[in-house]
Amino acid sequence: MKLETWVALASLGLSVMFVALVLSFYNFLIGPEGQGPDRVVDPAGLLIQQISISAAPSIILAVFAFVMTKSTGNKQAGMFLIGAGVIMIAGMHYGTTLVPLIKNEFVVGGVGVVPYPFMAAGAGVAGLGGYLASKKGRRAQLDDLR
Repeated sequence: MKLETWVALASLGLSVMFVALVLSFYNFLIGPEGQGPDRVVDPAGLLIQQISISAAPSIILAVFAFVMTKSTGNKQAGMFLIGAGVIMIAGMHYGTTLVPLIKNEFVVGGVGVVPYPFMAAGAGVAGLGGYLASKKGRRAQLDDLR
């Protein structure tokens, strides 16, 4: 596999990690029997930490993989990026269904807003992947010219 394929695979892994972190955090905020957590929590700080650990690097790696292969294309890297985008969209969509279950006192610092920009980011990542997967490689283009 080429470097850009590994980078796209890392983006996919980080996307899965982000979705898992956010959904488990939302479930934690819902708490047992919907009463919220039984300890003091800083939702905004934890959300920023989760975004900086997984979501931001996932998106950055997706763009990096795209820039590396935008002229030649790479079907495998494109498929990984499509997967990363779809996982982020689906996970954040499910996250929007969990937000109403969280007590109002814990819906602070972007807890209710975070899924929406990351659904859009997932669509962008999937779009980049679709472009890479549909692009013919440079060698195939040269063979068509002959």
